[in-house]
Amino acid sequence: MDGSDVYVLDERSCEPGAYSDYRSSHQNAGYGNSYLRTFCSGYYAALWSRIERPLVESILKPLAGPDRSCLDFACGTGRVTNVVGPLFGVVVGVDVSQSMLACARVPGTVTLVKADLTVSPLPRRFDVVTAFRFFLNAEDTLRKDALLAIHEHLNEGGLLVSNIHMNASSPMGLVYRFLNQCQGRVVRNTLSVQAYRQMLVSNGFVVEQVIGYGYLPRPGWLLPRLCEMLVGPIETISRRAGVPERFAQNFLVVARKR
Repeated sequence: MDGSDVYVLDERSCEPGAYSDYRSSHQNAGYGNSYLRTFCSGYYAALWSRIERPLVESILKPLAGPDRSCLDFACGTGRVTNVVGPLFGVVVGVDVSQSMLACARVPGTVTLVKADLTVSPLPRRFDVVTAFRFFLNAEDTLRKDALLAIHEHLNEGGLLVSNIHMNASSPMGLVYRFLNQCQGRVVRNTLSVQAYRQMLVSNGFVVEQVIGYGYLPRPGWLLPRLCEMLVGPIETISRRAGVPERFAQNFLVVARKR
């Protein structure tokens, strides 16, 4: 599916007017291309290629196999879907944004579906669900609806592998919390391990593993080339020095359906 074909499960569930802010935020024409550029160079590109992708692969490989299935929830442009594609026998990527899906280039074995699974569920369940860069910025009601939908799409004992990309206890997380307090509004979202763990437990999951990563703080759009060069070395130094994972900017969580 290098094209890549996109199946629409229910066009009515994908109308921008039906969505809350986060659902509609990725729908604008051209948003997918803009999102792709974010991961072409600079901090996020280096974080993904040198740290995050190897970590995701190490978590998913033991769970994968030709007889195993995986759903990439809110798959966007297919960044994580491309990691999942070669590992599982059945892979489905789902997103509400046509703009994002139009930019996805995934293996031919992957099926892309435009749908809101909180409204229009798929007719099957999966062994593993991945959900990256979603829960941090989703509204509370959407987080709950998404977790309920994911829970319903998992086989018994299935696993959710997800991440939060602004840890509240990281240096930048503390800065953003301070700015939020000073301005009396949410300038940037943050989420702590404890808060996300409780969210998962409250919606039918048991947290099995939490891994912090990305020790180099991202100072907005400043110094992208320098950040790109330092992401890898800072990660290595931090781990060798035993820096607590609560200071990492991101964390990955593996949770099992209860």
